[in-house]
Amino acid sequence: MSIRVASFLILLFSSFYALGQGDNVHLLAQSPDGHTVKLVWSMNSLPAGFTGFEIRRKDGIGDWHTLNKVPLLPGISQKKDLSPFEADNAEATRIREKLRDLVYAGKLREYDFQTFSAKWVARDKDVLDVLQMASVNFDIAVISGFGFVDHTVTQKMEYQYGLFLKGGDKPIAKTKWNFGAIPDLDAVKEITTKALLSTRGIQLLWTADLARVRSGYVSGFNVYKRGIRLNDRPIQPSGGKEKAEYAFSDTGADPAIADQYSISAESLFGIEGNIRTYEYDPADHPKEYIKPVVTKITSLGFYFKEGIEVKWTFQKDQERFIKGFVVEKDNMPAGYTAVSDVLPEDARIFVDETSSPVSSALRIRVNAVYRDKTVMNGTELLYSYFPLLDPPRPINTKAVVAGRKPAVKITWDPIINGDSVTRNYHVFMYPAAGGKVEALNDKVPVRQNYFNYPIPRGLSSVLRFYVVAEGRSGSFSVPGDTVQVVTPTTVMPAVTVTKAVVEGNDAVLHWQFAEVSDLAGFRISDGSTLIADEKVLTAAVRHYVIKDAAAAGAEHNYTVRAVSADGVVSEDAVSKQVVFPPAKK
Repeated sequence: MSIRVASFLILLFSSFYALGQGDNVHLLAQSPDGHTVKLVWSMNSLPAGFTGFEIRRKDGIGDWHTLNKVPLLPGISQKKDLSPFEADNAEATRIREKLRDLVYAGKLREYDFQTFSAKWVARDKDVLDVLQMASVNFDIAVISGFGFVDHTVTQKMEYQYGLFLKGGDKPIAKTKWNFGAIPDLDAVKEITTKALLSTRGIQLLWTADLARVRSGYVSGFNVYKRGIRLNDRPIQPSGGKEKAEYAFSDTGADPAIADQYSISAESLFGIEGNIRTYEYDPADHPKEYIKPVVTKITSLGFYFKEGIEVKWTFQKDQERFIKGFVVEKDNMPAGYTAVSDVLPEDARIFVDETSSPVSSALRIRVNAVYRDKTVMNGTELLYSYFPLLDPPRPINTKAVVAGRKPAVKITWDPIINGDSVTRNYHVFMYPAAGGKVEALNDKVPVRQNYFNYPIPRGLSSVLRFYVVAEGRSGSFSVPGDTVQVVTPTTVMPAVTVTKAVVEGNDAVLHWQFAEVSDLAGFRISDGSTLIADEKVLTAAVRHYVIKDAAAAGAEHNYTVRAVSADGVVSEDAVSKQVVFPPAKK
């Protein structure tokens, strides 16, 4: 079966009414003995006019044939005939007695189909509770009308089961089952116990095979003490479903007396798996839990390596009760984190090579991990860490102008493998023509191996950059190589037109302009008409004769603009008017 039990159980709590195209319907099958087949189903909704379910079976490649003699309807009633759901008289009687006890205890209320349906649509808590119990108890699924038992399988072959609406010709859900197949419910893995010294009692802890829990539709686990079941309902995970960790406390046990326990998985269908036994022996548990004591911390520090050496003490005669030790460190105020795996029970020294804030206090502790999963946090020790290492010099510094909004991108080689000293970088700039050195990132540390410097608005200039690494101790490296870059002009100044005169039929313009290193030339316009561009008016040109201007009209308003190599155009200069005298008659 492809559906996982977790999704099925969630679906079983979901909406149940007006089956339409694409509605999510599931049918599951499982056998306790290889020939009796238990079925349970769930669906999002029921159609209007619903009159019941039918369970049909296909033997091998044969046709579908109906197993139930009367339609199966959801609902809860002590008067309800359970034989269509469970044909075995003894089982039906047992389930009916269970229903009676649950109703008498107030754990179930009786509802006919119409009332049950209406309350489910209204999300009534009582009905939701019924479906929740049905999701982990096959008896409740049968009682509420969502479970069926097939006792008629006899031949060794593959069977298909289908859930049909009464009178329907197509199944709304199908599942397969092979004769003789029973679930693998040997899901219990490691079992341990913990003596509850303060509250008196014994706590059992165990882990489960998550794949078997899912494939076997495990609804929980049962705990037995000398063959007597201790739990009322299957025990659910204590550490989350994905962790498959379980716990149960026998508060009536005496931790000083040996005893025998056993644990087994139980499926959604009430089928119990292999029972795993565990012998509780008080001699395997300490009378008190001992804490490790950190005695000495020594700082390590040399080029490309840093760390601390931690030593601790622990009673030798207590080693048989523990799995080992875990060293934890707090780079205050970050909080404790483990810096070691579980170390052997005879370990008393550990070297931590993980990075730490230099020139600040650390907290170190060693925890003892007991075999019963008790963790005793050791006494902590404060320590000031000062390796005082200088970081290596940044190398291969480069600078280029890039981007739609021009910026200088400065790059250098990333941190060398094994360098645990370098913390961040500082980038400095100064003009090539001389001037004050400026720190570009004093407020925001650079941790990566690049820095973008937005080019300020103005004329082209020559800038120099260099990078310095900062170590964890606050010390600085030797500066990296200085690199130089020419920045483009981002704001071109206006042109000053000094003279605009008439010479015969020509107009002559003269202008002045500042020295700009990336000047491409000039553009002259008469209103919106371009007269000449930078291909003609190069950077060295400062005057221009407009031939036969008189022929184009008596009055002209000429404007001169400067253009950079990147196409940045200056603001308009003040336009100059040129007026030609009228032609002589």
